[in-house]
Amino acid sequence: MRLFTHHALQTPAAKPLQDWLAKSGPVSTLMQTARQLASLEAEVFALLPAGMRAGIAVAGVKADGRGPQTEQTLLLLAAHGAAAARVRQVVPTLLTRLQQRGSQVTAIRVRVQPEVGRGDWDTGPVERKARTANIPPAGLHSMHALAHSLEDSPLKDAVQALLAHHR
Repeated sequence: MRLFTHHALQTPAAKPLQDWLAKSGPVSTLMQTARQLASLEAEVFALLPAGMRAGIAVAGVKADGRGPQTEQTLLLLAAHGAAAARVRQVVPTLLTRLQQRGSQVTAIRVRVQPEVGRGDWDTGPVERKARTANIPPAGLHSMHALAHSLEDSPLKDAVQALLAHHR
């Protein structure tokens, strides 16, 4: 992290903002939690394949002390259902690898939350190119002959609609 200090403020009394944040009561616990989450997110991303990292974010770790042992559940947020499904397939492996690295996480939950504003997620609708399926003149002539040879039926109506669309 870069420290910005104006040359006029480089006196013995001037201290970086990071020092103040690390020492001031409730803000220091917030900074410590943020650092832990950032390191956990980096660790999770290091273990995930590159294609899965784009739609996933680490939301936090929830401690559940209702049982005999305190469980630490890692909550991952997915930008869409497809990303969640892909990550759920590797959750057992991811959990095992995190525990091998010394993490206290005992479970992983994946939740879909598309409204999470993360700039690198592409959650908008996919724009598709207009299809230009042109039927060649010989094909149109054959379909026209087919339409005339058919009796009145839904098939004849469909063939005529297709011909009208391509004229």
